Amino acid sequence: MALSRAFTAMTIAATLALGAAGCGNDDVARDDRPANDARAGGAPPADPVQFRRVLAMTEDTSPDPVQPDPAAEAVACAPEAGYRLAPAEIVGGVEDAEVQQGQGRPAWSIMIELDDDAAATFADLTRELNGTGQQLAVVLGGRVLTAPVIQAVITDGRVSIAGDFTRDEAESLADALEG
Repeated sequence: MALSRAFTAMTIAATLALGAAGCGNDDVARDDRPANDARAGGAPPADPVQFRRVLAMTEDTSPDPVQPDPAAEAVACAPEAGYRLAPAEIVGGVEDAEVQQGQGRPAWSIMIELDDDAAATFADLTRELNGTGQQLAVVLGGRVLTAPVIQAVITDGRVSIAGDFTRDEAESLADALEG
């Protein structure tokens, strides 16, 4: 897939390094999961991925690390930023997620294939957001995995999440995205 068609973003590997430093108080269990589950390198939560418009950046980097209600606005965070997010426009919809190594560099990325419904909605979203400077967040387990500015209309349902992922991080993310 050409990079111009990829869902390009500056994804911070620490977002999936599941320690998510700077995102919430990792010393406190916020739900029924043990405090050392995914935040300590275990399997990511089994919640479906959500695609949400970013409404604003926020200084609040301490929301609960659980997947937000898809029908409501939410605050979610990445290691160094908080995001106020619109209700989810796509929930789940990932048909396949595979890892691949970046060309000429040791980092890994995740290639996602969306099902037909999610691909159609994603095409509409990227068509609407392309050139506006507005971000689209990919949220999993209450964390923003990436929140790129859309730079191309993506009509084929194939999305790339790029970053400085290790192979293990990329494989964990791919498994969680297929969830």
